[in-house]
Amino acid sequence: MIKFGTDGWRALIAKDFTFENVQIVSQAFADYIGKTSHPVIIGYDNRFLSEGFALAAAKVIASNGIRVLLSNSSCPTPAVSFHVKEFSAAAGIMITASHNPPEWNGFKVKGSYGGSAAIEITKGIEKKLSPDKPVSIKEGINIEKFDPKKGYLEKLRSFVDMAKISSVNSPILIDPMFGSGSGYFTELLKGTLNIREVNSYRDAYFGGVNPEPIPANLKSFMSQCAKEKAFGIVLDGDADRIGAVSSDGTYINTHQIFALLLYHLVKNKKMSGAVVKTFNMSRLIDMMAEKYALKLHETPIGFKYICDLMIKEDILIGGEESGGMGIKGHLPERDGLLAGLLLIELMAFEGKSIETILDDISKQFARFYYDRVDIHIDNKQKEAVNKALSEHPPKELAGHKIKESKTLDGYKFFLENGDWILFRPSGTEPLLRIYCEADSQEKVAKLLAEGRKLLNI
Repeated sequence: MIKFGTDGWRALIAKDFTFENVQIVSQAFADYIGKTSHPVIIGYDNRFLSEGFALAAAKVIASNGIRVLLSNSSCPTPAVSFHVKEFSAAAGIMITASHNPPEWNGFKVKGSYGGSAAIEITKGIEKKLSPDKPVSIKEGINIEKFDPKKGYLEKLRSFVDMAKISSVNSPILIDPMFGSGSGYFTELLKGTLNIREVNSYRDAYFGGVNPEPIPANLKSFMSQCAKEKAFGIVLDGDADRIGAVSSDGTYINTHQIFALLLYHLVKNKKMSGAVVKTFNMSRLIDMMAEKYALKLHETPIGFKYICDLMIKEDILIGGEESGGMGIKGHLPERDGLLAGLLLIELMAFEGKSIETILDDISKQFARFYYDRVDIHIDNKQKEAVNKALSEHPPKELAGHKIKESKTLDGYKFFLENGDWILFRPSGTEPLLRIYCEADSQEKVAKLLAEGRKLLNI
């Protein structure tokens, strides 16, 4: 079954993600778009056969009488979103499975506004899916190419003070995790900073780890940052998400990145607007929004919910736990490259290292610790977890009573001491994720262990 999840359709290459199925989805996409004078933008990442899948999609859509612009190289997902806006396109397609393991690939859809496809768009495409309907493929159909860097890099540079950035003296390491963001930071900042990229070439196996910027996948990079005393920026497989590492080799989690960006936008760039966070984000964001007198929205997990608010309201920043950050004045889209540029600009404005700025924020607000575990479970186990938590929710965990529970997206339990734990079956993968935040690392570890024990997994 072809089904769109939290962020498009993803499946195992050769099992479900086949050329035939990509053509079926592309035909459904073309049927949904219908007759239009606006083009469709198509890009792809560095995964196995991504360029082939992108071309297959392009041929089907062009055969349906729709103008197609296909990237002339692998590119970041936000570059596709940028060109959707730049060309006033009807929609965009990105062939990527983002941070999933290398054996996966995916079909992301972007709306005409240059952001994650709204639910009504993906549902509309799903309704057009039919394995029995002939797929239109005409011989000799014209596929136009475009340069994904053209315009996009200039747009990113326009968001920061390049002269100010040049004052940063500390070395900066970039790890695009063998993904489609490779080379982009070097081109953005060439001749400006002491910057170097590692793992900056195509490897369809991503060096043996999932292209997701989390500590388990970054041990070597974290050691390298510590050795070279360099600030590290990490991009996921399609460069729409960001991770970071301090110059002492400490991982900077996405909650901290969100806090750093919010701090910089308000304090140094004097920007305003509401703040959006997903259901699994830190209490620190609540505290900062209150301090800065900014309206705070909380959404289900998935950037499409943030995107929707960015389209409709004046949003300064929207962020999610997986590292996707959207910034006012850019696109209603997460962009790891822009987030990384802003972190470098923050160091320039403050004249301090990222870890020192984080300490300043912690002293002003509070310090929280966070972790998550990903547990592989099948659909039957997912159903069992949902039933157990909905019918028999815990009354206490780790020796503390449950003060409140929320079910906006998963099952989130707030303890009487302010700590919280969230159980959420993934919408795109055969996973159960357990998220937790507390005021010490020891409490986080204990809560996660209690959470696993509660579900007997």
